[in-house]
Amino acid sequence: MFAARKIADATNASLISIPQAIAERRAYADGAIGFVYPQYAVGLPKMVRRFILENAFEADYLFAVDLYAFIRLNALGEIAALMPLDYGAYLKTPWNFISMFSPPKDPGAVLAKAENKLGQIIDDVKNRRSKPIRPRNNIGNATKHFGVSQFKVTADCTKCGVCVNVCPANNIRLNGGIVFDSNCETCFACANLCPAHAIYSNKAMLKRRQYRNPAVSADEIAKANICNKNYGG
Repeated sequence: MFAARKIADATNASLISIPQAIAERRAYADGAIGFVYPQYAVGLPKMVRRFILENAFEADYLFAVDLYAFIRLNALGEIAALMPLDYGAYLKTPWNFISMFSPPKDPGAVLAKAENKLGQIIDDVKNRRSKPIRPRNNIGNATKHFGVSQFKVTADCTKCGVCVNVCPANNIRLNGGIVFDSNCETCFACANLCPAHAIYSNKAMLKRRQYRNPAVSADEIAKANICNKNYGG
């Protein structure tokens, strides 16, 4: 969200939240259209892939920015196989997949480097520079394997509803307790933003640091998801 907002502000572009728009079907047309998304399992999040496949996009300049934390390989190749990108860029951001490791103790250092890199990306986009990406025809692991949530909650859960609101896929319900459905994007927003640090898929998660970009509040994330109630797998 932070990177997309920075790019939109610098280019006088309109922001469209995919969780808000996912239930719609429409044609998007503009001089330039860009996709800014977090990389999942070296590829596209399921929701982003579905959004691209189920809508039409017409622009003189198509670009994508892939936010990754660990390895990137040719992650942009998955989106390049769905549309002819004029420009693609990777932006390294702090690790938040706390199922495996804790985020860095000093995410500020990673974020500072990301801001510098983002400045170059913005300059490239504003000047319509070309940086083609080699298409990759295989579907990413997020689409193939993510879905059934492995999350549970501890007795520390207060049923505050933050997890329900920050979930982009409308996959969490309050029904006497926290209920996880089968349309999980595995974004870890619920686990990272839980005020009680009570959500986990393995017990080691409960001992690890949570992560949220300090420039983006839980309320902003919830507002970006506000129209997702008709989303289904």
